[in-house]
Amino acid sequence: MKYVKTQIIRKKFQNLKNMQDKIINHLVARHILYPAILPCLLDVNVASRKGLGTSEGIRLYKNFHRICKVKYNTYYVLKCDISKFFASINHEILKEKLRKKIKDKDALKIVFDIIDVEENGSSIGAMTSQILTIFYLNDMDHFIKEKLKIKYYIRYQDDFLLFHPSKKYLKYCLKELEKFLDKEKLKLNKKTRIYKSTNNFIFLGRKPNGDYAKYRDVKRKIKKRIYLYKTGQIEFSGLLNSIICYNNLCKKGSNY
Repeated sequence: MKYVKTQIIRKKFQNLKNMQDKIINHLVARHILYPAILPCLLDVNVASRKGLGTSEGIRLYKNFHRICKVKYNTYYVLKCDISKFFASINHEILKEKLRKKIKDKDALKIVFDIIDVEENGSSIGAMTSQILTIFYLNDMDHFIKEKLKIKYYIRYQDDFLLFHPSKKYLKYCLKELEKFLDKEKLKLNKKTRIYKSTNNFIFLGRKPNGDYAKYRDVKRKIKKRIYLYKTGQIEFSGLLNSIICYNNLCKKGSNY
């Protein structure tokens, strides 16, 4: 009986600690990271931000297809995906990026302590992790838009598209991106390739016409989010947002 009571007390203490960690996480995200990071992000980086998200990514995806079809008739899309993105985020590189945006030493220490909770990479689901992961590739976003001069570009976390009328130029872009990402300690995976406009490929679970590739894929993605929630890798708010997002996208599929 004494053992059972001890276990209950320990469980309650752990739940309290988890709740305290979540509150701290939210406060750090909203009052330190958001003011410092959000102003420097491009709107084509659509993940984990109010007013953007998957729906905005699909809207841009559809819109860029329409524009390129009218302007070029035939065009190409470089579809990139980063290998093991969350697990590969380099703490020292991330901290150096943050030093350029956050000048308060006390605030930096708090953020760095949260980053170092994970031995390697970044966790999935916490508010601080969401904003830090979309920020990690911000320099790449600017590189693509300003150095490579790609006008039609979208990124959702580690999944991104470059639209251009020249396949040769996109091959050049791919080589330059590989060099750039090597400095960030990241690599593109085998799913990265160049598609012709007439090819059928998937972005954010959608075909170019806006329809889901397979509705069973939605169920699979939701099951994965439920598993992440049950194992404590994401918060309930993250699970709920995913379910609402997938539900809305399924309803809107025929309107995109």
